[in-house]
Amino acid sequence: MVALALGLLLVVAFLAALQNCRRLFAMQESLARLQDAGREALSVLVPDLEHAGFLGFAGTRHARILRGGVEMATGPQLREPLAGESVAAVPGLPVGAHDCGINFAVDLERVVDGTDNNYAPAAGARDCAPTAAAHGARPGADTLTVRRASLDATAAHAGRLQLFTRRLLSQAPIEIFGDGNAPGTVDRDHDIRDLEVHTYYVANASVDRVGWPALRVKSLTEARGAAQFRDEELVPGVEDLQVEIGVADGSALRYLPPGSPGIATGRVIAVRVWLRIRADSTEPGFHDDRPLDYAGVHFVPDAVESKQRRVLLERTVALRNAS
Repeated sequence: MVALALGLLLVVAFLAALQNCRRLFAMQESLARLQDAGREALSVLVPDLEHAGFLGFAGTRHARILRGGVEMATGPQLREPLAGESVAAVPGLPVGAHDCGINFAVDLERVVDGTDNNYAPAAGARDCAPTAAAHGARPGADTLTVRRASLDATAAHAGRLQLFTRRLLSQAPIEIFGDGNAPGTVDRDHDIRDLEVHTYYVANASVDRVGWPALRVKSLTEARGAAQFRDEELVPGVEDLQVEIGVADGSALRYLPPGSPGIATGRVIAVRVWLRIRADSTEPGFHDDRPLDYAGVHFVPDAVESKQRRVLLERTVALRNAS
C-alpha cells in the first residue's frame, strides 16, 4: 500500500510538471510568434518611412507631368485636394492613376500622410476600397501613406508612373511620366525611378482566417499598361495601427494626427507608429484585462479579448529626406 501510494504521488507530480511544461511551452510559442509578427511589420514600415521623400537625384519636390515630352501639368496643379476643396485631376497620367483619389499618386509635397481613426479614400477616389479578402477596414485604426522614389533605378515602362531626375540639375522640377517615354537619355547623371506610393491599413480579415485582423498595404504599380493600386496582406494578427506625424515648427516639434492641416504646410521630420498585435491562439488559463493607453486610444479587453495575449509596439522613425 505504501509503495502504491508513493507511486501515485510520483505520477501526480509528473503530470503536474508535464502540464506546467506544456503551459510554459505554449506561452513561449505565443510570445515568439508575437515578436516575429512585430519584427515583420516593423521591417516593412520603418525602412519605407525612413526613405519617405527620397526622389532620386532631385533636391526639390516641385514636379511636372509630361506625356510624349509635352508638359501637361505642374506645381500646385499636382496637389491632392484637402477636405472641401475643388481641384482638377491632372491630365496625362495612365488610366487608374486617380483610382485612390484626385492627384493622390503624384502629390510629392505630401510625402507622409494618412487618415485618423478610419479608412477614408482621398477626394474623387474611383476604386480604392479594401479588397474583398480584407472584409473591409478595421474601425478606429489609422492609415499611413508614404510617397517616394524606388531605391533602385529602372527602365521606362508604359503604364507605370515614373520619375526622371538629373544630378546636375537637382533643383529643376522632377519630371513624372507614365507613357514609357523618358524625357531624356539615361546615364550616370540622369536616371529613371518608379514612383512608390504605399498606403498601410488594418483589415478586418486575413487571407486564411475570416474575422482575424491583418496589416495590409495598397501599393502603386502597373498592370496591362495602366496604373494600379495593388492590395496585399503583410502581417496577420495586427489589430490596430496608430500614427502621429512630427512636424517642425520653428524650434518646436509637434506630433499631429494624420490628415491634420498642419502636415501639408509644415516640415515633416518624423513619424511615430504604434502597432497592437494579437496572438494567433489562446493559452489555457491565460487572462489579462489590463487596459492599454496610447496615441489617444484607450483599449480595454473584453471577456474574449482578455484571453488573448497581445503586444503593443511603438517606434519613432526619423525621415532621412526631410526638407
